[in-house]
Amino acid sequence: MRSLNAGDNFYFLFFALLALIFGCAVMQQFYPQGQKTFLGLIIVTLTVAVAGVNRQRKMLRTWYGVLIATMAVSGAFSFFEDYDLSVVTLAALLFFLIAQIVAAVKQVALSDSVTRNHIVGSVCIYMLLGLSWTVCYLLILELLPNAFNGLDALPWLNNLFNAMYFSFITLTTVGYGDISPTLPIAQFFVFMESIVGSFYLAILVASLVSLRLTQAKR
Repeated sequence: MRSLNAGDNFYFLFFALLALIFGCAVMQQFYPQGQKTFLGLIIVTLTVAVAGVNRQRKMLRTWYGVLIATMAVSGAFSFFEDYDLSVVTLAALLFFLIAQIVAAVKQVALSDSVTRNHIVGSVCIYMLLGLSWTVCYLLILELLPNAFNGLDALPWLNNLFNAMYFSFITLTTVGYGDISPTLPIAQFFVFMESIVGSFYLAILVASLVSLRLTQAKR
């Protein structure tokens, strides 16, 4: 079996995201009141994801480091003190996810061949999109507590898995209806996620098929 190397950077991100999502589900199932302790796993997950960034891109790694440090500090203040810095933590997390999406899209889209790493990268982008909208919904809940039916005005870590579940259900355009937006701002982000989710899959499949055919001809 081939071992992972620098060209397999998306594997780091994929397993980090998988651990984050599954860990959040386990925490919600067995210890729903202890989601604050899950913040540490989020920081670790993002740090592992940064390990997959090219070491020569020092500015990008520094930018990621600043965002992770901001999340860690604001999260620590919220955990150990009675300061509510949830908006700061979520904003830093959202910027981090957007930066990861942009970097991943550039690497996948600018490739002239299809490899396993690029396929895994495409899956990572899809997962990052779902997580980005998760954070958007949590930010909306912090600012507009009545924005959703089915999501109570709780600390964002206690709402994390439910918002994540709603985000991925919306991204895949399944829409069970157990959670729904009630305010126009929330509704806007919901239908935008549905549009992006639908077009991403169509564009992804077309791009991979086109690259594969070009690669076969060469």
